[in-house]
Amino acid sequence: MKVERFLAVFLLVSVVLGTSGLGMAADVSLKDYNAVVVRDLEVPSGSPAPGSAGMQMAEKAVYQIKRYNQNNKLFDTVAREEAKASNEPGKKVLVITGEVKEWTPPSVGGRVGRSFIPGVGGHLGSASFTAHYKFVDKESGRVIYETDLQTSSIGSNDTVEYAMDRNGEALAKVVTKFKGK
Repeated sequence: MKVERFLAVFLLVSVVLGTSGLGMAADVSLKDYNAVVVRDLEVPSGSPAPGSAGMQMAEKAVYQIKRYNQNNKLFDTVAREEAKASNEPGKKVLVITGEVKEWTPPSVGGRVGRSFIPGVGGHLGSASFTAHYKFVDKESGRVIYETDLQTSSIGSNDTVEYAMDRNGEALAKVVTKFKGK
């Protein structure tokens, strides 16, 4: 009897905690924002990533968000510099900040090992990039949403730069998803 009661309480707590994270993400809406600013990502000391990786990733993110912005008309302004995005009064500005979490250059061993996977062959890359992003309301400084995005290179584009391009596109998809709500 005690075991059944324990399992029932454990199941109830698991369901409540498991769905609480989903509720937070469901409440994110970027509809009110007219401009987005992407700041250079921080590169922790001791990281294998070069110091310029944060600036490079910010440029890639801005490029991809602008690309999605052309088709979906999400924002009036997409920029890396806050001065460009906050010139006009009354504009609500979203600031995207972040930190480089992983920067893994390609390895021949990883590529060779993956080439033995049936049906995939040599189409998998071995380079990867992970970043932690924060969406911040510029006016209040409140963090609206946080996420980790991990991407890898593919096929002959086995470079960290290509993994970073894919990471920028993944970020643009997240922004588009929340702007469309």
